[in-house]
Amino acid sequence: MRNIHDEVLDELQEIVESGTLSTLRRRTREYAPIVPLKEYTPQEIKALREEKQYTQFYFGEILGVSLKTIQAWEAGTNKPNGTALRLFQVLEQAPNVLEQFILSP
Repeated sequence: MRNIHDEVLDELQEIVESGTLSTLRRRTREYAPIVPLKEYTPQEIKALREEKQYTQFYFGEILGVSLKTIQAWEAGTNKPNGTALRLFQVLEQAPNVLEQFILSP
């Protein structure tokens, strides 16, 4: 089974050999459409966190951001970026999946 690293290297090799981006553009259209990012309100972010019974500090540790960042999101001072929004979608759709990858056995 090929991994994404091999696919990227193959794509880059094709670009170098052909001298054009047309191959890359053609290949990217072959993939399934991606679900658009959902915007989360401060209340929704807090509800996601509280549903898992996480403190703001622990939620920040899980997402790789600071306590102040979580506080700013929940207060509506700042908005989360695309990566955080995608992780919120994962938490919302499959709440236990993320824990499989971040919690020590």
